[in-house]
Amino acid sequence: MSTYTRPTFVDGNVVKDLLEDKSKVPGKDYLIIDVRDSDYAGGHIRGSVNIPSSELPEKLPTLIEEHKDVPQLFFHCAMSQIRGPKAANRWADALAARDEAAAEVVATERAAVEAANKGTLKQQVNILRGGFGEWQRLYKDDKNLVEDYEAEYWIEDQY
Repeated sequence: MSTYTRPTFVDGNVVKDLLEDKSKVPGKDYLIIDVRDSDYAGGHIRGSVNIPSSELPEKLPTLIEEHKDVPQLFFHCAMSQIRGPKAANRWADALAARDEAAAEVVATERAAVEAANKGTLKQQVNILRGGFGEWQRLYKDDKNLVEDYEAEYWIEDQY
C-alpha cells in the first residue's frame, strides 16, 4: 500500500522556520529543490539544490534513492505555478510507483530482497507558494535565507 499523498502548497514561513531551526539539517531533515533552469541566476534559497526542470525526469529515479531518507521536500521555481508543482507531482508519482513496485508479490528471491531493501518511502512533498519570486520579495535582505542575491534580476520593468 502506498504512503503517497498529493503535494501540498506551503507558505514561505514554513521553509523560513526550518532554515532558522538550528536543530534541522538541510539534506537530512528537509530538502529544498529549486527547479528553475536558466532563470536560476539572481539568487536562491540558502541550502537549496538546483535541479533544472528539464533534467528532472531523467534524474528522478537516482534522486529519489539519493534523498529517500529526507522526510520533507520543498519544490519551487520562479513563481511555483508550473515547473515547481509539476516537479513535485512527478516526484510524488514516482514515490507512488516505487511503493507499488515494492508492495507487489515478487517471483524470485533476489527480487524479494531488493524490494525489502527499498521498502516504502514516507516523504511529505511540498510546493513553496509564490516560488522564489515571493521568497526574494520577503527575504532578499536576509543573508541567512538567501544566497547569491542580485537585485537587478528582480527589478520589474516600469513601462
